[in-house]
Amino acid sequence: MLTIGSMPRKIKSFFNPLGDGFTRPGWSHFWRLVLAITVCHGATIGRLVRAMRSPCHRTKHGEFLWKSAWDSAWVIQAMALDTLRRLYGKNGGPVYFIIDETQTIKRAKKMAAVGKLYHHASKRFCTGHTLLKVCLYYRGVTIPWGSWLYVKKEHCGKLQVDFHTLTELAGQAIERARLPGRFPVVVLFDSYYLCPKVTDACQGRGWHYIGVAQSSRSFKVCGEKRNISDYGRNVLRRSGQWHDVQGLKKSGRYRLAQRIGSMNKLGRVNVVFSKRKGETKIVALVTDDLQATARNVVADYLKRWSIELLIKDEKQQLGLGDYRVLRYEAVVRHLHLVDCAYGCLTHLALKELSAQGQKNKKVLHLPPMSQLKTKMREVIWQEAVEDVIKKSHEKPVIHRLEMLRAA
Repeated sequence: MLTIGSMPRKIKSFFNPLGDGFTRPGWSHFWRLVLAITVCHGATIGRLVRAMRSPCHRTKHGEFLWKSAWDSAWVIQAMALDTLRRLYGKNGGPVYFIIDETQTIKRAKKMAAVGKLYHHASKRFCTGHTLLKVCLYYRGVTIPWGSWLYVKKEHCGKLQVDFHTLTELAGQAIERARLPGRFPVVVLFDSYYLCPKVTDACQGRGWHYIGVAQSSRSFKVCGEKRNISDYGRNVLRRSGQWHDVQGLKKSGRYRLAQRIGSMNKLGRVNVVFSKRKGETKIVALVTDDLQATARNVVADYLKRWSIELLIKDEKQQLGLGDYRVLRYEAVVRHLHLVDCAYGCLTHLALKELSAQGQKNKKVLHLPPMSQLKTKMREVIWQEAVEDVIKKSHEKPVIHRLEMLRAA
């Protein structure tokens, strides 16, 4: 079984900017847990401890998640800002600040903040957690920015936390984000977050937003209120035009039309009506950028799919929902450890692209997360073999290890 001894030299540059946020004992727990998540199949404490060459019992690593003093939000955002700095290019375009939520099913009734919810993926009621996720998307690279655990009002008193709705959490994430001023920012979200709490936060930062309007909303154009769904269908039929629009990985053909009007509590907005070729569904995209073209609005909003892929990778490859801890602080820190593990694998991919001379491309294409996990295992294994070879004087052992490394 692959075990983690010392920190691999190839990824020390990823962890260097994060060291100031930890005490010396806490730092050892942190980077070992992050590396263990990048190589393990599952992220329960038991699985992670078995992958770490550490004298500490698993309870010590579990206590690190709720007892130690470290700011998990600062750590993940410091990682994200360092990745942005490495990716910066004059022609890189805007940074997309993407907001979405996800759910995890938990059977433990005593776990903090667990409550009844309707699980959209399985279409049934169950107990679990709702998580707010935010990521950045720049030059084709998805960068985790933060994870927030939604706590229902009835649980807030016991946990001694303030109650905030998901839209309030999203608005706070926008208001508190400290991104470098040299990056123009566009905020992307679905119809649930198209509300004053989020849009006002965007306007307060001077950031444009793009969101989806629900089909029941009203749209006032030319002094007349209309149902946005019916109006969009008529506009597309009369004056829509076909465009090829580039998505995350491939382009698609869309019939587009746009109108400028006003919406209740949002003010004056630019609405782009879109229908993909071969489909009947019409989507109304709303933005406060009145100068944006229909094609650019759709191309920008298609970047929102990157957070869906991030959540899928973190759940399937990195164990986002594998936590088995009772305390609120431990759950939140587990979520941020998974974000850091995703960032660590992204860092490894960027180093590989740099070694191949491809890092200067305007849009980067990273390997799938499963391949990056395999690559991380190879890096840890190869460096462990090299360290043994340096210290061993037994020629048969050295010969055997060199054969294993070559294989």
